[in-house]
Amino acid sequence: MGRMTFATIAAATLLASVASASDWSALERYQQTMSRVEFDGLLAHVYCPSGALTNYLAYADNSVTVFSTPEKTNALFVLYFSSPSITPLPMPQTASFKRIALDPGHIGGEWARMEERFFQRGKDHPVQEAVLNLTAARLLKPQLETLGAQVLFTKQGFAPVTDKRPADFHAQAEQDVAAQGLFAGLPALEREAYRADAINKRAELLFYRNSEIAARARLLNEQIRPDLTICMHFNAVPWDECQNLVDDNRLVVFVNGNYLASELKDDEQKLRLFTKLLEHSYLIELFVAEKIATAMAQATKLPPVEYGPASGAIRVGDNPYVFARNLAANRLVNGPVVFLEPYYMNNRVVYQRVQLGDYEGTRDVNGTPMRSIFREYADAVAEGVGRAMFRDGAIPPEVLKSLHQYEQH
Repeated sequence: MGRMTFATIAAATLLASVASASDWSALERYQQTMSRVEFDGLLAHVYCPSGALTNYLAYADNSVTVFSTPEKTNALFVLYFSSPSITPLPMPQTASFKRIALDPGHIGGEWARMEERFFQRGKDHPVQEAVLNLTAARLLKPQLETLGAQVLFTKQGFAPVTDKRPADFHAQAEQDVAAQGLFAGLPALEREAYRADAINKRAELLFYRNSEIAARARLLNEQIRPDLTICMHFNAVPWDECQNLVDDNRLVVFVNGNYLASELKDDEQKLRLFTKLLEHSYLIELFVAEKIATAMAQATKLPPVEYGPASGAIRVGDNPYVFARNLAANRLVNGPVVFLEPYYMNNRVVYQRVQLGDYEGTRDVNGTPMRSIFREYADAVAEGVGRAMFRDGAIPPEVLKSLHQYEQH
Protein backbone atom coordinates (compact mmCIF):
# COMPACT_ATOMS: atom_id res chain seq x y z
CA MET A 1 0.00 0.00 0.00
CA GLY A 2 1.65 3.22 -1.12
CA ARG A 3 1.82 6.57 0.63
CA MET A 4 -1.07 8.67 -0.60
CA THR A 5 0.42 12.09 0.21
CA PHE A 6 3.78 13.76 -0.37
CA ALA A 7 4.52 11.20 -3.07
CA THR A 8 7.54 13.15 -4.26
CA ILE A 9 9.18 12.85 -0.87
CA ALA A 10 8.39 9.15 -0.64
CA ALA A 11 9.78 8.47 -4.09
CA ALA A 12 12.99 10.31 -3.30
CA THR A 13 13.46 8.20 -0.18
CA LEU A 14 13.47 5.02 -2.22
CA LEU A 15 16.68 6.19 -3.86
CA ALA A 16 18.45 6.79 -0.57
CA SER A 17 21.10 4.37 0.62
CA VAL A 18 20.04 2.28 3.60
CA ALA A 19 23.10 0.08 3.95
CA SER A 20 26.38 0.46 5.76
CA ALA A 21 29.40 2.19 4.25
CA SER A 22 30.61 0.64 1.00
CA ASP A 23 33.15 -2.13 1.33
CA TRP A 24 34.07 -3.24 -2.17
CA SER A 25 36.92 -5.34 -0.77
CA ALA A 26 34.29 -7.86 0.35
CA LEU A 27 33.93 -8.78 -3.34
CA GLU A 28 37.54 -9.97 -3.62
CA ARG A 29 36.36 -13.50 -2.77
CA TYR A 30 34.57 -13.59 -6.12
CA GLN A 31 37.62 -12.94 -8.28
CA GLN A 32 37.79 -15.32 -11.25
CA THR A 33 34.56 -17.10 -10.26
CA MET A 34 32.45 -15.82 -13.17
CA SER A 35 33.11 -15.62 -16.90
CA ARG A 36 32.58 -12.49 -18.98
CA VAL A 37 29.75 -14.24 -20.83
CA GLU A 38 27.88 -15.07 -17.63
CA PHE A 39 28.48 -11.59 -16.19
CA ASP A 40 27.17 -9.86 -19.31
CA GLY A 41 24.20 -12.23 -19.52
CA LEU A 42 23.08 -11.61 -15.94
CA LEU A 43 23.44 -7.85 -16.39
CA ALA A 44 21.48 -7.82 -19.64
CA HIS A 45 18.63 -10.11 -18.60
CA VAL A 46 18.29 -9.68 -14.82
CA TYR A 47 20.17 -6.94 -13.02
CA CYS A 48 20.25 -4.05 -15.49
CA PRO A 49 18.42 -4.71 -18.76
CA SER A 50 18.39 -0.97 -19.50
CA GLY A 51 22.17 -1.02 -19.87
CA ALA A 52 22.54 1.88 -17.44
CA LEU A 53 25.33 0.20 -15.48
CA THR A 54 27.56 0.04 -18.57
CA ASN A 55 27.96 3.83 -18.26
CA TYR A 56 30.05 3.11 -15.15
CA LEU A 57 32.04 0.16 -16.55
CA ALA A 58 35.31 -0.11 -18.45
CA TYR A 59 36.24 -3.52 -19.85
CA ALA A 60 39.75 -4.86 -20.41
CA ASP A 61 40.81 -8.20 -21.87
CA ASN A 62 39.93 -10.23 -18.78
CA SER A 63 38.45 -7.72 -16.34
CA VAL A 64 35.94 -4.97 -15.81
CA THR A 65 36.37 -1.83 -13.67
CA VAL A 66 33.37 -0.16 -12.09
CA PHE A 67 33.54 3.61 -11.56
CA SER A 68 31.60 6.03 -9.43
CA THR A 69 30.71 8.33 -12.32
CA PRO A 70 29.85 8.00 -16.03
CA GLU A 71 33.00 10.02 -16.72
CA LYS A 72 34.93 6.99 -15.40
CA THR A 73 36.35 8.81 -12.39
CA ASN A 74 36.93 7.23 -8.97
CA ALA A 75 37.43 3.54 -9.68
CA LEU A 76 35.53 1.47 -7.11
CA PHE A 77 36.48 -2.09 -7.96
CA VAL A 78 38.18 -4.27 -10.58
CA LEU A 79 36.60 -7.68 -11.23
CA TYR A 80 38.72 -10.34 -12.93
CA PHE A 81 36.80 -12.86 -14.99
CA SER A 82 37.28 -16.59 -14.98
CA SER A 83 38.39 -18.54 -18.01
CA PRO A 84 35.85 -18.49 -20.86
CA SER A 85 35.89 -22.30 -20.78
CA ILE A 86 34.11 -22.27 -17.41
CA THR A 87 30.42 -22.61 -18.27
CA PRO A 88 27.70 -20.68 -16.43
CA LEU A 89 25.92 -22.48 -13.62
CA PRO A 90 22.77 -24.31 -14.75
CA MET A 91 19.34 -23.87 -13.19
CA PRO A 92 19.27 -26.09 -10.08
CA GLN A 93 17.11 -29.21 -10.01
CA THR A 94 16.75 -29.22 -6.23
CA ALA A 95 17.68 -26.91 -3.35
CA SER A 96 18.60 -27.73 0.23
CA PHE A 97 17.82 -25.21 2.96
CA LYS A 98 19.05 -25.88 6.47
CA ARG A 99 18.16 -22.39 7.72
CA ILE A 100 15.18 -20.43 6.40
CA ALA A 101 14.46 -16.91 7.60
CA LEU A 102 10.92 -15.53 7.59
CA ASP A 103 10.64 -11.76 7.37
CA PRO A 104 7.06 -10.66 8.09
CA GLY A 105 6.79 -7.27 6.45
CA HIS A 106 6.30 -3.95 8.29
CA ILE A 107 6.32 -3.10 11.99
CA GLY A 108 2.65 -2.79 12.90
CA GLY A 109 1.18 -2.11 16.32
CA GLU A 110 1.57 1.51 17.36
CA TRP A 111 3.49 2.17 14.13
CA ALA A 112 0.88 0.80 11.70
CA ARG A 113 -0.84 4.12 10.99
CA MET A 114 2.50 5.86 10.47
CA GLU A 115 3.52 3.14 8.00
CA GLU A 116 0.16 3.55 6.24
CA ARG A 117 -0.30 -0.21 6.50
CA PHE A 118 -3.57 0.27 8.39
CA PHE A 119 -7.15 0.88 7.37
CA GLN A 120 -10.58 0.51 8.93
CA ARG A 121 -14.04 0.66 7.41
CA GLY A 122 -16.80 1.72 9.78
CA LYS A 123 -16.88 -0.51 12.85
CA ASP A 124 -15.18 -3.47 11.16
CA HIS A 125 -11.99 -4.88 12.59
CA PRO A 126 -8.98 -2.75 11.60
CA VAL A 127 -6.69 -4.22 8.98
CA GLN A 128 -2.97 -4.02 9.81
CA GLU A 129 -0.76 -5.59 7.19
CA ALA A 130 1.91 -6.41 9.78
CA VAL A 131 -0.63 -8.54 11.67
CA LEU A 132 -1.60 -10.41 8.50
CA ASN A 133 2.03 -11.04 7.55
CA LEU A 134 2.98 -12.32 10.99
CA THR A 135 -0.09 -14.53 11.26
CA ALA A 136 0.75 -16.29 7.99
CA ALA A 137 4.45 -16.55 8.93
CA ARG A 138 3.67 -18.21 12.26
CA LEU A 139 1.52 -20.78 10.50
CA LEU A 140 4.27 -21.40 7.94
CA LYS A 141 7.03 -22.05 10.48
CA PRO A 142 6.04 -25.60 11.56
CA GLN A 143 5.45 -26.62 7.96
CA LEU A 144 8.97 -25.60 6.93
CA GLU A 145 10.30 -27.43 9.98
CA THR A 146 8.56 -30.54 8.63
CA LEU A 147 10.82 -30.18 5.60
CA GLY A 148 13.83 -30.31 7.91
CA ALA A 149 14.69 -26.61 8.00
CA GLN A 150 15.49 -24.52 11.04
CA VAL A 151 13.17 -21.51 10.81
CA LEU A 152 14.10 -18.11 12.24
CA PHE A 153 12.17 -14.83 12.29
CA THR A 154 13.39 -11.28 11.83
CA LYS A 155 10.58 -10.24 14.20
CA GLN A 156 7.88 -11.98 16.20
CA GLY A 157 5.92 -9.02 17.51
CA PHE A 158 5.22 -5.37 16.76
CA ALA A 159 8.36 -3.65 17.99
CA PRO A 160 10.82 -2.16 15.48
CA VAL A 161 14.00 -4.11 14.81
CA THR A 162 15.88 -0.84 14.47
CA ASP A 163 16.81 0.99 17.68
CA LYS A 164 16.23 4.34 15.95
CA ARG A 165 13.04 6.39 16.11
CA PRO A 166 11.61 9.16 13.88
CA ALA A 167 13.10 11.91 16.06
CA ASP A 168 16.58 10.58 15.26
CA PHE A 169 16.05 11.54 11.61
CA HIS A 170 14.64 15.04 12.09
CA ALA A 171 17.85 16.85 11.14
CA GLN A 172 18.32 14.70 8.02
CA ALA A 173 14.67 15.21 7.10
CA GLU A 174 15.08 18.99 7.35
CA GLN A 175 18.05 18.86 4.98
CA ASP A 176 16.25 16.57 2.53
CA VAL A 177 13.10 18.68 2.38
CA ALA A 178 15.14 21.88 1.99
CA ALA A 179 17.17 20.33 -0.83
CA GLN A 180 14.00 19.39 -2.73
CA GLY A 181 12.64 22.93 -2.54
CA LEU A 182 9.06 21.66 -2.76
CA PHE A 183 7.33 24.70 -1.30
CA ALA A 184 9.50 27.56 -2.57
CA GLY A 185 6.68 29.27 -4.48
CA LEU A 186 4.11 29.26 -1.68
CA PRO A 187 3.22 32.18 0.63
CA ALA A 188 5.30 32.21 3.81
CA LEU A 189 2.57 30.97 6.16
CA GLU A 190 1.61 28.05 3.94
CA ARG A 191 5.24 27.25 3.27
CA GLU A 192 5.91 27.02 7.01
CA ALA A 193 2.97 24.67 7.61
CA TYR A 194 3.64 22.39 4.65
CA ARG A 195 7.36 22.30 5.35
CA ALA A 196 6.81 21.21 8.96
CA ASP A 197 4.46 18.44 7.85
CA ALA A 198 6.85 17.33 5.11
CA ILE A 199 9.77 17.15 7.54
CA ASN A 200 7.72 15.06 9.94
CA LYS A 201 6.66 12.63 7.21
CA ARG A 202 10.18 12.44 5.84
CA ALA A 203 11.60 11.60 9.29
CA GLU A 204 8.95 8.92 9.73
CA LEU A 205 9.76 7.46 6.32
CA LEU A 206 13.48 7.34 7.08
CA PHE A 207 12.61 5.47 10.29
CA TYR A 208 10.08 2.86 9.23
CA ARG A 209 11.34 2.21 5.72
CA ASN A 210 15.06 2.92 5.54
CA SER A 211 16.24 2.29 9.09
CA GLU A 212 13.93 -0.65 9.78
CA ILE A 213 14.76 -2.51 6.57
CA ALA A 214 18.48 -1.88 7.05
CA ALA A 215 18.29 -3.21 10.63
CA ARG A 216 16.56 -6.37 9.44
CA ALA A 217 19.20 -6.83 6.75
CA ARG A 218 21.99 -6.55 9.32
CA LEU A 219 20.22 -9.09 11.52
CA LEU A 220 19.92 -11.50 8.62
CA ASN A 221 23.43 -10.97 7.26
CA GLU A 222 25.33 -10.91 10.55
CA GLN A 223 23.37 -13.17 12.91
CA ILE A 224 20.76 -15.38 11.25
CA ARG A 225 22.74 -16.08 8.06
CA PRO A 226 20.00 -18.11 6.36
CA ASP A 227 20.18 -20.24 3.23
CA LEU A 228 16.92 -18.65 2.09
CA THR A 229 14.97 -15.57 3.18
CA ILE A 230 11.23 -15.35 2.53
CA CYS A 231 9.73 -11.86 2.85
CA MET A 232 6.01 -12.20 3.55
CA HIS A 233 3.57 -9.45 2.61
CA PHE A 234 -0.01 -8.81 1.56
CA ASN A 235 -0.55 -6.44 -1.36
CA ALA A 236 -3.13 -3.71 -2.06
CA VAL A 237 -4.15 -1.27 -4.76
CA PRO A 238 -4.42 2.49 -4.09
CA TRP A 239 -7.60 3.66 -2.40
CA ASP A 240 -10.04 6.01 -4.01
CA GLU A 241 -11.23 8.96 -1.93
CA CYS A 242 -14.21 6.97 -0.60
CA GLN A 243 -12.10 3.96 0.38
CA ASN A 244 -14.23 1.65 -1.73
CA LEU A 245 -13.26 -2.00 -1.98
CA VAL A 246 -12.18 -3.31 -5.39
CA ASP A 247 -12.84 -6.38 -7.51
CA ASP A 248 -9.26 -6.78 -8.72
CA ASN A 249 -7.05 -9.29 -6.88
CA ARG A 250 -3.63 -10.57 -7.97
CA LEU A 251 -0.42 -12.34 -7.04
CA VAL A 252 3.22 -11.42 -7.60
CA VAL A 253 6.56 -12.87 -6.45
CA PHE A 254 9.77 -10.84 -6.65
CA VAL A 255 13.44 -11.67 -6.94
CA ASN A 256 16.20 -9.07 -6.92
CA GLY A 257 17.05 -7.29 -10.16
CA ASN A 258 16.27 -4.49 -12.64
CA TYR A 259 18.41 -1.76 -11.07
CA LEU A 260 17.32 1.54 -12.58
CA ALA A 261 19.55 4.30 -13.95
CA SER A 262 18.44 6.69 -11.19
CA GLU A 263 19.36 4.10 -8.54
CA LEU A 264 22.78 3.36 -9.99
CA LYS A 265 23.92 6.93 -9.39
CA ASP A 266 24.37 5.68 -5.81
CA ASP A 267 27.64 3.74 -5.31
CA GLU A 268 26.01 1.68 -2.57
CA GLN A 269 23.44 0.42 -5.04
CA LYS A 270 26.22 -0.46 -7.48
CA LEU A 271 27.90 -2.48 -4.72
CA ARG A 272 24.71 -4.35 -3.91
CA LEU A 273 24.13 -5.14 -7.58
CA PHE A 274 27.64 -6.60 -7.85
CA THR A 275 27.19 -8.52 -4.59
CA LYS A 276 23.91 -10.12 -5.64
CA LEU A 277 25.22 -10.90 -9.11
CA LEU A 278 28.54 -12.40 -8.01
CA GLU A 279 27.15 -14.49 -5.15
CA HIS A 280 25.00 -16.32 -7.71
CA SER A 281 21.78 -15.56 -5.82
CA TYR A 282 19.68 -15.32 -8.95
CA LEU A 283 19.40 -18.95 -9.99
CA ILE A 284 18.30 -20.14 -6.54
CA GLU A 285 15.99 -17.15 -6.11
CA LEU A 286 14.34 -17.77 -9.46
CA PHE A 287 14.10 -21.54 -8.92
CA VAL A 288 12.41 -21.19 -5.53
CA ALA A 289 10.31 -18.19 -6.57
CA GLU A 290 8.87 -20.12 -9.51
CA LYS A 291 8.04 -23.13 -7.33
CA ILE A 292 6.32 -20.95 -4.71
CA ALA A 293 4.52 -18.88 -7.35
CA THR A 294 3.15 -22.02 -9.01
CA ALA A 295 1.89 -23.41 -5.71
CA MET A 296 0.36 -20.07 -4.69
CA ALA A 297 -1.31 -19.60 -8.08
CA GLN A 298 -2.86 -23.07 -7.80
CA ALA A 299 -4.06 -22.41 -4.25
CA THR A 300 -5.36 -18.88 -4.70
CA LYS A 301 -6.51 -18.98 -8.36
CA LEU A 302 -5.26 -15.40 -8.64
CA PRO A 303 -4.01 -13.89 -11.93
CA PRO A 304 -0.53 -12.33 -12.07
CA VAL A 305 0.08 -8.62 -11.61
CA GLU A 306 0.67 -6.83 -14.91
CA TYR A 307 3.38 -4.17 -14.81
CA GLY A 308 3.99 -1.37 -17.26
CA PRO A 309 7.42 -0.29 -18.54
CA ALA A 310 7.77 2.44 -15.88
CA SER A 311 6.98 0.15 -12.95
CA GLY A 312 10.54 -0.84 -12.01
CA ALA A 313 9.63 -4.53 -12.40
CA ILE A 314 10.49 -6.90 -15.25
CA ARG A 315 9.33 -10.46 -15.82
CA VAL A 316 12.12 -13.04 -15.50
CA GLY A 317 12.16 -16.79 -16.07
CA ASP A 318 9.19 -18.73 -17.41
CA ASN A 319 6.66 -18.18 -14.65
CA PRO A 320 4.20 -15.30 -15.35
CA TYR A 321 3.99 -14.47 -11.62
CA VAL A 322 7.73 -13.88 -11.06
CA PHE A 323 9.33 -10.47 -11.57
CA ALA A 324 12.72 -8.93 -10.83
CA ARG A 325 12.61 -5.69 -8.88
CA ASN A 326 15.18 -3.75 -6.89
CA LEU A 327 13.49 -3.62 -3.50
CA ALA A 328 15.51 -2.66 -0.43
CA ALA A 329 14.52 -5.91 1.30
CA ASN A 330 15.81 -8.15 -1.47
CA ARG A 331 18.79 -5.93 -2.30
CA LEU A 332 20.32 -5.55 1.16
CA VAL A 333 20.02 -9.17 2.30
CA ASN A 334 22.78 -11.55 1.28
CA GLY A 335 21.87 -14.84 -0.35
CA PRO A 336 18.62 -15.87 -2.03
CA VAL A 337 15.59 -13.74 -1.13
CA VAL A 338 12.04 -14.41 -2.32
CA PHE A 339 9.57 -11.55 -1.77
CA LEU A 340 5.88 -12.52 -1.72
CA GLU A 341 2.92 -10.21 -2.34
CA PRO A 342 -0.30 -12.21 -2.72
CA TYR A 343 -3.83 -10.84 -2.34
CA TYR A 344 -5.09 -7.26 -2.45
CA MET A 345 -6.17 -6.44 1.10
CA ASN A 346 -8.78 -4.00 -0.19
CA ASN A 347 -10.31 -6.55 -2.56
CA ARG A 348 -13.91 -7.31 -1.58
CA VAL A 349 -13.43 -11.02 -0.97
CA VAL A 350 -9.99 -10.73 0.62
CA TYR A 351 -11.32 -8.07 2.98
CA GLN A 352 -14.11 -10.40 4.12
CA ARG A 353 -11.66 -13.26 4.62
CA VAL A 354 -9.35 -11.04 6.66
CA GLN A 355 -12.29 -9.95 8.79
CA LEU A 356 -12.94 -13.61 9.62
CA GLY A 357 -9.41 -14.03 11.00
CA ASP A 358 -7.73 -17.43 11.21
CA TYR A 359 -9.90 -20.51 11.64
CA GLU A 360 -10.01 -24.26 11.01
CA GLY A 361 -11.97 -25.80 8.16
CA THR A 362 -14.04 -23.50 5.94
CA ARG A 363 -16.47 -20.63 6.40
CA ASP A 364 -18.98 -19.08 4.09
CA VAL A 365 -17.77 -16.08 2.07
CA ASN A 366 -20.43 -14.77 -0.31
CA GLY A 367 -21.95 -18.24 -0.58
CA THR A 368 -18.62 -20.00 -1.15
CA PRO A 369 -16.91 -22.15 1.51
CA MET A 370 -13.40 -20.78 1.92
CA ARG A 371 -10.44 -21.70 4.07
CA SER A 372 -8.60 -19.27 6.31
CA ILE A 373 -6.66 -16.95 4.02
CA PHE A 374 -3.66 -17.29 6.33
CA ARG A 375 -3.64 -21.10 6.12
CA GLU A 376 -4.08 -20.96 2.37
CA TYR A 377 -1.05 -18.65 2.23
CA ALA A 378 1.10 -20.80 4.55
CA ASP A 379 0.20 -24.10 2.88
CA ALA A 380 1.01 -22.76 -0.58
CA VAL A 381 4.41 -21.35 0.43
CA ALA A 382 5.31 -24.57 2.25
CA GLU A 383 4.38 -26.65 -0.78
CA GLY A 384 6.40 -24.38 -3.06
CA VAL A 385 9.49 -24.67 -0.88
CA GLY A 386 8.90 -28.44 -0.69
CA ARG A 387 8.74 -28.70 -4.47
CA ALA A 388 12.09 -26.93 -4.63
CA MET A 389 13.66 -29.34 -2.15
CA PHE A 390 12.63 -32.56 -3.92
CA ARG A 391 13.77 -33.51 -7.41
CA ASP A 392 11.19 -32.79 -10.10
CA GLY A 393 9.00 -31.27 -7.39
CA ALA A 394 7.90 -34.76 -6.36
CA ILE A 395 7.16 -34.30 -2.66
CA PRO A 396 6.70 -37.70 -0.93
CA PRO A 397 3.00 -38.26 -0.07
CA GLU A 398 3.63 -38.40 3.67
CA VAL A 399 5.53 -35.10 3.57
CA LEU A 400 2.90 -33.47 1.35
CA LYS A 401 0.20 -34.53 3.79
CA SER A 402 2.00 -32.87 6.67
CA LEU A 403 2.54 -29.71 4.63
CA HIS A 404 -1.21 -29.46 4.11
CA GLN A 405 -1.96 -30.01 7.76
CA TYR A 406 -4.30 -27.01 7.86
CA GLU A 407 -6.56 -28.57 5.23
CA GLN A 408 -7.16 -31.62 7.38
CA HIS A 409 -9.33 -29.98 10.06
